[in-house]
Formats: sequence, C-alpha cells, structure tokens
Amino acid sequence: MLFASREYIGKRVKFEDLTELIVNFFKEEGFKTQSIHHPAGYIVQARKGGIFRALLGSNHAFTMAIDGHPAHFRIKIGVSPWIDKEPDEVEEFFRVPYRKFLETPEALWAYELEHHLWHYIENQIELSK
Repeated sequence: MLFASREYIGKRVKFEDLTELIVNFFKEEGFKTQSIHHPAGYIVQARKGGIFRALLGSNHAFTMAIDGHPAHFRIKIGVSPWIDKEPDEVEEFFRVPYRKFLETPEALWAYELEHHLWHYIENQIELSK
C-alpha cells in the first residue's frame, strides 16, 4: 500500500485547525510530530521510537497530507521518509505523492492506527460544520 486517500466535498474545513487536531492526536499517542504548511496544502508527520520505529524504518513516519480548498479537499495517509522541510522536497510531495509515499507491508498495528486516525479525522470534519 502506498497511501490511502479520501476526498471531501462541501465540508468547509479550516485546514489549520484540522492540522492542529491531528498533531494533537499523534502527540497524545506518544508520537514525535511535525507539521508543514505549504501553499499547496498541509503535511503532518508522526514517528515513534522503539518497536514502531524499527518496523517503519529509522527515518520513516506516518504521513498525512491535505490538499485542495476548504470546500473540496483530499487527505492522504501513508508512510514516507521524515521530511527535512526543504522547499523543493515539500513541493514535490504535493506534485507527485506516489514518489514520496513508501510501499509498506499490511501490518495489523499500521491498519489499526490508520483506522483510528481516519475515524478521528472524519469526526473532526463533521464537528467543524
């Protein structure tokens, strides 16, 4: 799996607020996070030490990207290398995401985390109406 993607139409979401909520979701789960704002959208990354870091790879992180506009946007969730916030690297992430997201094995813990994150995101989107 490279990444999972969902599209939202007519929801009117403030990306800054949604990004902050997602960062807090990961922090409450004990992850180290970073968020990146770019004219093309937002990126949130989260990584954890211990067994999770060993399973994902030392420089890999769960990555969530939001692009579009508040009334019609897409969210992608997958695993990618930790971004160094270089402008060219961030730009490429939005232009060709399939180059940045990594193929990962279908592990139960990854599925569980992704499932909980999608559930959390969709609840927050519904609450923001």
